[in-house]
Amino acid sequence: VVYQSKMGRFVCGLILTLVASAASYDMGPTFGMDYAGMDYNVTKWNTPASKSANNYEASAMLCKSYCDNDPHCCSWTYCPPGTGDYIGEFGPDDLGERCCLKNGVPHENVAKHWTGLARRAVTGNDNKTLSQQCAEPQPLPDPPYPGPEYTHPRIHNSPNCLHKNGWHDVAGALTYKGTHHVFQGCPGSSGWHHAASTDLVHWEDRGIHVKQIQESFNGMTSNSPPCSGFVTVDDNGTPCAGFRQCGSETGVHGGHNWDVPLELRCALNSNLTNWTGPIWLYDLFFYRALPYDPVRPWIDTDGKWYSALSTDGCNDTKKLPCASGGRLDLWVSDALHGPKANWKYVGPMFTSNQTKKGSTISREFVTSGYFGFGDGGTTRVVTQNNAGPTFWVGKQENGGPFTVDYGALDSFGYYDFGSLTMARTLGADPNQVTVDGRRVLVGWIGGTPASQSLARDLSLGAGNMLLQQFVPEFAILRIANTEQEVKNMSAIIPGSLRMEIMASFTFNPNSTDHFGVTVLGDQNLSMGAEIAVHCDEKYKFADNIPHCTAFCAGSKGPLLPLGSETEMTVHAIVDHSIIECIFNNRTAMATTNVAVSPNNTFVGMFSTGAAKGQFTSFNMNTANN
Repeated sequence: VVYQSKMGRFVCGLILTLVASAASYDMGPTFGMDYAGMDYNVTKWNTPASKSANNYEASAMLCKSYCDNDPHCCSWTYCPPGTGDYIGEFGPDDLGERCCLKNGVPHENVAKHWTGLARRAVTGNDNKTLSQQCAEPQPLPDPPYPGPEYTHPRIHNSPNCLHKNGWHDVAGALTYKGTHHVFQGCPGSSGWHHAASTDLVHWEDRGIHVKQIQESFNGMTSNSPPCSGFVTVDDNGTPCAGFRQCGSETGVHGGHNWDVPLELRCALNSNLTNWTGPIWLYDLFFYRALPYDPVRPWIDTDGKWYSALSTDGCNDTKKLPCASGGRLDLWVSDALHGPKANWKYVGPMFTSNQTKKGSTISREFVTSGYFGFGDGGTTRVVTQNNAGPTFWVGKQENGGPFTVDYGALDSFGYYDFGSLTMARTLGADPNQVTVDGRRVLVGWIGGTPASQSLARDLSLGAGNMLLQQFVPEFAILRIANTEQEVKNMSAIIPGSLRMEIMASFTFNPNSTDHFGVTVLGDQNLSMGAEIAVHCDEKYKFADNIPHCTAFCAGSKGPLLPLGSETEMTVHAIVDHSIIECIFNNRTAMATTNVAVSPNNTFVGMFSTGAAKGQFTSFNMNTANN
């Protein structure tokens, strides 16, 4: 396994032959073996050849001493010069001599290294039992999706770790060599869950590999799960995950315990299931505890790397509520990491307290995202999730401020009016800011139990209107010979617990009509879930004019775009107890915990006035879980 210190990448534990565990643990110091993995502190050494006696035994004893004197250290490995060069999938590394301290007791393997345990690693005199501190934590089993089987989603991806309490942000997302990767927070399982797909529909569970480890750097000590972050690709073409630890015992340089640096861990294989240890980018300080959620770093048109982190606009006044709202702070560097990296603080990039629900943002931005569209990246979008899943469309060039035309009604708003939140984008290129290509949104829906949202393609319409549609790849789930086209407003047809609905209606927005499609209904549609428009219930939005309200099985929002309310289209995907709807490619909603019965699968239209409509439906196959 390759790990990273500020000096560069190093390997502690080049595995040659796996050795079965003995009845007693090898306390060491032993040459020819290696407790490989779990490194939290890797130090590069330069012992002269004059001290090479007995495979550099004197230096090995010094490494042992460092472990014995560090209360976090359970085991250690000393790699003499020339014994650990690593040739990995992403190329060679000249690793050199090093001392590796470990916060647990990994498997012991054959290697031309020195290794051993600290006395604190075992209890008793027979060296057979690991201490509570050094035994590898055994997390509680991940619970299954709650409730009866017929309520469980089968299209939405919902790995079991998302059924534990805690935050489940999309911590990072990336398209790399044709495979889409979504990393979703599972703090109850100590890291980021990794799902991978080649079609944005079927997701492979690749486990949790970006996870909690003991870390120390510049006075910081931390053993916390990684917070929400990003996944990008560095200058060498290697995918790297970036984040801050969610907590620490002490901060950097004597600061508060929330003063934790931004770090990377870079992939060691193309499956993104094996990662280096920490690569430190830059330190962070703020007047109060913040998650500092970073956006994905990007290379701008000047060839420099930029990084923006979520803060609030009150670092000077230090007051909450913060009248200025949330903020993105900007850093710049000549490289993402390595010898050419020279991260410097630029200043505030964007500050806003404005939403479109009449509420204001009065704290920090949360789980921010940043991406561009189609014009070389000068038109860009900021997303964040405090006071709602908010977006702003604006302009930015080469490290300057991000500016929004608030006079344009469609320049800011909400990317979802239901339970979808903490979303990130992926697509054709890892640089989602300046390189043109696909922008696909995925997020967290459902609180707990949580699921990964259905993938949505994003685009910009007239007036910088943010448009959404389900990715067309979902058509592969349509079951043959189940297509039904219905134009009779009174017809009721059999459906399924998994359905795709595409409907269109004409109506009078000045009426009090209430119309739409009922799904998951009984034979008379006297009960079921409505995908509907209520002109009898008005929704005041940015222009302060009452507009018809769109409903998706309980969630509601304004029927957008504003001013064109004589025709409506809606695309919905029903997945047992989860329904996602997109009205007019603009008003999007994800609704969870929808009441469902195994026998209630009927579908039909309704209207309390003169609205007319039609719809096409397909039953859908399972995809996940």
